[in-house]
Amino acid sequence: MTTKALAEEQPKEKGPEERWHAPQETAPSAVAADELLAPRVIGFVSLMLFVLGFMSILFNRWGRPVIISETWGSFFFVIGLAGLLYHASRETLVEMRRMYGVTAALSLLVAVGLAVYPVNSMPGGMFLPYAPLFLIMALLFFLPFVRNETDANLRLGAMYALGGVGVALAGTGLFGGTLSTNFLLSHSLLLSLLGLAFLWAFIGLQGTETELGYRAGLGVGLAGFLVFAIALVRSGLLRSPTPSRWVGLAPDPTYLVAAGVLLMIVGFLYMALALGLCSESKLVVMTRRELSAFFYSPIAYIVLFGFALVGWLQFWIFVGQLQRTAAMEVLPEPIVGRFFLAFIPAMTLIVIVPLLTMRLFSEERRTGTLEVLLTAPVEEVPVVLSKFLGALIFFMLGWLPYGLFLVALRVEGGQPFDYRPLISFFIGLVCSAGGFLSMGLFFSCLTRNQIAAAVMTTLGMLVLFSFYLVQVFMQIPPGLETVLRTFSFIDLWAVTLQGQLALRDLIFHVSVTIFWLFLTIKVLEARKWS
Repeated sequence: MTTKALAEEQPKEKGPEERWHAPQETAPSAVAADELLAPRVIGFVSLMLFVLGFMSILFNRWGRPVIISETWGSFFFVIGLAGLLYHASRETLVEMRRMYGVTAALSLLVAVGLAVYPVNSMPGGMFLPYAPLFLIMALLFFLPFVRNETDANLRLGAMYALGGVGVALAGTGLFGGTLSTNFLLSHSLLLSLLGLAFLWAFIGLQGTETELGYRAGLGVGLAGFLVFAIALVRSGLLRSPTPSRWVGLAPDPTYLVAAGVLLMIVGFLYMALALGLCSESKLVVMTRRELSAFFYSPIAYIVLFGFALVGWLQFWIFVGQLQRTAAMEVLPEPIVGRFFLAFIPAMTLIVIVPLLTMRLFSEERRTGTLEVLLTAPVEEVPVVLSKFLGALIFFMLGWLPYGLFLVALRVEGGQPFDYRPLISFFIGLVCSAGGFLSMGLFFSCLTRNQIAAAVMTTLGMLVLFSFYLVQVFMQIPPGLETVLRTFSFIDLWAVTLQGQLALRDLIFHVSVTIFWLFLTIKVLEARKWS
């Protein structure tokens, strides 16, 4: 008899198509690209203002005045240009980006044409005042175009155009300035500064990590060193056994005041730019970091725009005063003293300094990056000095429009003015600004609240300004008046605008700067070990 065994049913083996597979991943839903409505509206409005301002200036220069005066046309032109630059930096559409590149190229061609166009059988007669304006426009529009362009050939072509124009401007300005004092005062100084700006843009876009960018930076430094050395030799401050063989002229002590100081300043700027771009020193690298941090914040652009707007307003008032005074009497030199010694620049300074310094340490403490920075292999001294130098460089950049307004006055007026007080004034400005910014840096180090740091710095600036007001509105003893004059930055500006450099006052303000920096370093050291 047979028995039937119930066998367990074995699981049937699945085929490859029946095996488990991971679920298929699906991409997230497509996100609509930003339409950039606000930048394009700003760009459209700015284009209308730019064209309106440009045409009003053009018609007024042709002797056919329109409803809008040349002053308001200039204002609309600048506002429109700023808005177009903002749109150029934000635009993502390829065709519109390349339109800005074409605009930059056309501006460059117009500037070259004005530089070579003969007037009264002399080439370059129309270089001033129009060619520098078109050169600045070309530089400003090339920068966003190169940064955003995706085509490698177009990008390289624009970069090489920046570098080539920079070399041409710098070579003409530096070489011509060393040969002719008249050319230095009329064209060379402006050409040298424009060339420096173009070369700075080229090296920054190329990058010093590349061989071409690094060599270009070294070339800028070498050119600045040669110009500085030539100015020293020709001024008689540096003796050479055979100066006539490599300079072309024997030392002349009068050359120092006429042109030597200007050439040495230009050469120093070239060397400083090369050092800042090519050096790998901790202090230099951290200063570059701090200076770049300003431009990543909207405060930087607000400060620069405010400086330019206030400078334009002060220049408008200044020109009106000159016109009214010139109709009655001969203007005494230095006339630039009326431009800087005014209520508006002083009050602007009281506002600008807190805006620049309030976030230097307060923001680092609030976000917690200060602790990371202090645990890095760097000491407190380079940390403090880098923040101070970055703020000082940015502060001096804000005064650049004031110099451009004076260049416009020289070109439009057709009469030279004594520029030497400007040199002494900017030296005094650097010394006094060091005290302002180091004081703001100290207050920023005390708190993580930016508003509190700004309020304390503003009170400090008001105290410094009150030293001048006390002398004006109160009767005080002579001894106390001397003390107040020493503390007052307004009195320092007044002395330097007379073409004088009182070393006692400069040393005092430098000592104040060192004092505030010392306190800031000690606060950081105490926090590090607490």
